[in-house]
Amino acid sequence: MIKALNDRVIVVGAEGSANITGVLTKAGVVIVDTSLFPEKARKVKLLLDDFFKKPIELVVNTHYHPDHTFGNAAFEGLKIVSSEMTKSLMEAFDEQYLSKLPPVEKIITPSFVFNEEFEDKDLLIKRLGGHTLDSSIVFFKQEKVLISGDLIFNGFHAEIVPDSDLNEWIEALKFIEKLKPIWIVPGHGEVSGLECLISMERYLMKVKRLLEGALNLHDVMMDENFSKRKFPELFGWSLENLLYQRGG
Repeated sequence: MIKALNDRVIVVGAEGSANITGVLTKAGVVIVDTSLFPEKARKVKLLLDDFFKKPIELVVNTHYHPDHTFGNAAFEGLKIVSSEMTKSLMEAFDEQYLSKLPPVEKIITPSFVFNEEFEDKDLLIKRLGGHTLDSSIVFFKQEKVLISGDLIFNGFHAEIVPDSDLNEWIEALKFIEKLKPIWIVPGHGEVSGLECLISMERYLMKVKRLLEGALNLHDVMMDENFSKRKFPELFGWSLENLLYQRGG
């Protein structure tokens, strides 16, 4: 998928892979997330260079997961921005963690960090947590474009990981809604409007009710918001993580 929202915003993704977004601002091009593979990120960089014909001002990582950060190697030497927590979590990658992933040539951690948020007149980057402790959003105010990272999955089951917090995640979605974006770029899936946010919030609320025993699994899977999402095996894995959190 290569989707140009206009001549200032372009999103690059593939079936289920993490999206990479390029936005032209007055200061230069901002790139959000870099994918799992440095070689892919280099190809996307060439594409964005050709599309914008402007220098890259900065690169943003929404959270520490490798499918959003390992492509940083293609942008070595540029200003890479994230929350302080994202940088710390990336620096904590050990051999056991890396052994489960494709070989990586070099891990490039962010060179500029913020604590809770970074903001100027055109851009807001804010750590909200939820999907992971460090999950951040990127909001381009003039374009009304919101990059959610993995706080939103559109058309795919959410990846609920051991450090996910469902309550924090739902509150993060409510915060995003208050920003009134026109376009939302999910961590995975097609660019959409607010409808993907609403579907994600409904999804998480129903998962909570399932865990609380208010719904059974059959009822949940009869809902098209679940049954029509791709990667159903991810849903099973997510439930295992949630049960582990609860000591079940």
